[in-house]
Amino acid sequence: MGLFSDPNELERLEKLRKLEDKRLALAQALDRQGFRPESMLFASTDNGGFAAIGRHGGKLWLIASPGLGTEDDFILASAERFDVTKREVLVKSEGMGGIMGFGRKGQHGTEYVVTLEDGREVRLPFVFGRSSWAEFPLKKNPLLLTRRRRKDANVVWDLHPVDNAQLNKITELADKYFGL
Repeated sequence: MGLFSDPNELERLEKLRKLEDKRLALAQALDRQGFRPESMLFASTDNGGFAAIGRHGGKLWLIASPGLGTEDDFILASAERFDVTKREVLVKSEGMGGIMGFGRKGQHGTEYVVTLEDGREVRLPFVFGRSSWAEFPLKKNPLLLTRRRRKDANVVWDLHPVDNAQLNKITELADKYFGL
């Protein structure tokens, strides 16, 4: 049995294909509506997806992806201002701090919890040791590409791990997007 005929790998590739189909449909719909934010701030989420914010047409737009392998769809919301709760995250390391597999590595940063009008919550974590992030200008925004991405690439793969040295910069950037 070859590497690419492994049932688990075939299932993973099918999940990626379905997620890319959803992303492509969203990107094409947004393109038809003329959605062109100058830039968007992305954060990976705990379900393997991402959440992104950007300004367009005088409004703040929030887009959250479904998790890999879920039947959910993208969340798209816009408002003049969202109900946002900013929380500091601190998880102390345990044992040897994850060195050589002993204990658990610590985490610290900021998480933004956006409560939508229907009561759903979307989280944008910028946490060192747990999440990843990126800010994309319009021309390089992987979410808004109106053609299929090569090999059904997941947008999350374009994000960078939250670096401890950049944590304050990322938090200031997110505050600016949310108007905090």
